[in-house]
Amino acid sequence: MHSWRSRSVMRGSIGLVVVSLIVVACGGGASTVPSTAPTGGTTPAPTVAATEVPPDELTGSLSVLDWSGYDAEDFWADFDGTYPKVDVAFEFGISDADIYGKIKGGSSADIFHPYTGWLQFYVDEGLVAEIDTSKLTNWAAVPDSFKAVGQFDGKQYFIPWDWGFTSVLYRTDKVSGMIDTWSALLDPTYDGHISMWDDGPAAVTVSSYIHGYDETAVTDVELADIKQEWIDQAPLNIAYWAAESDLVPLMQSGDAWVAYAWQGAYATLLGEGVPVAYANPKEGRNSWVGAYGISAGSPNYDLALRFLDEKLGELTGNSLVNLYYYGSANGNVMASITDATLKEAFSIDNPDILEATNFTPNLTADQRDAWTAMWAEVKASQ
Repeated sequence: MHSWRSRSVMRGSIGLVVVSLIVVACGGGASTVPSTAPTGGTTPAPTVAATEVPPDELTGSLSVLDWSGYDAEDFWADFDGTYPKVDVAFEFGISDADIYGKIKGGSSADIFHPYTGWLQFYVDEGLVAEIDTSKLTNWAAVPDSFKAVGQFDGKQYFIPWDWGFTSVLYRTDKVSGMIDTWSALLDPTYDGHISMWDDGPAAVTVSSYIHGYDETAVTDVELADIKQEWIDQAPLNIAYWAAESDLVPLMQSGDAWVAYAWQGAYATLLGEGVPVAYANPKEGRNSWVGAYGISAGSPNYDLALRFLDEKLGELTGNSLVNLYYYGSANGNVMASITDATLKEAFSIDNPDILEATNFTPNLTADQRDAWTAMWAEVKASQ
């Protein structure tokens, strides 16, 4: 069984893509790849190599700031197979806030892996390099809706990689009828059997869906109402979960009947024969997307580009789907899913699911801080 990790704050925007296998051009002369990061908003001309180095002979090193578990070779198999002599080292963050703090604090990582809701901060503070998409051999296969996740002011700063749904997960043997609204997480009918994710911005998102608030412009009055709503909800909650490994046992045992959940937990429980369903709320599902960026100060820009390109490879994408039950930004991988459990978890056979999915916007620093502080007050009230 695969491992689970905890992530913090919001995810947003999803799409399906068709990605070809990677063909890479090699740097010249030296055994390592020089840095030619874009500057001034322009795209540099490709480096002309006097002598091309075969990918399997190319050397160099990269440092990746990622989530624990993604250092396994399964999750960068295409790069490892194409560039076996390149050394890749990993350091880890325990949350989006932690990764952001490490990059802002001067981490030496060439590549980092944040989630939507946090991308804007890196761009605003000049912490991420613009991506030269002309050097990504798979880029033409990525749909515009997915590309937009990492675009700011008309420039590409991140590539999407992993994605998934967020919705209401429930035990069909414990809940009467079908759940079709996010307000189930606040329903006294399920007193003592609700499990909410331990995250303030997620709570704001849920309340915004229920009440029709503009999530990009939640007012002070609305935020105060949201805080009270979740204070009132707290006694109904059996436990706040931080990672799917916390939630799954609660659902297995039947202690939790209704939960805020990512589709990974749904797929796990389905595979174990637990009677669960994953709601299609009338307010729409939520979604999240993980993206990779290149640190603005990286001396290994071109090699980092190759790593990002290979991240979209099919071997890597299949590992992501089959080991973590997360969606891949490679449409060939998603289209090739035949396992009934995974097809159900990703709603592969529902062509309208994406149209009914909410695209979570990026947060401002003020919003992030206010919503996190609000949640601390909710928890302190118990």
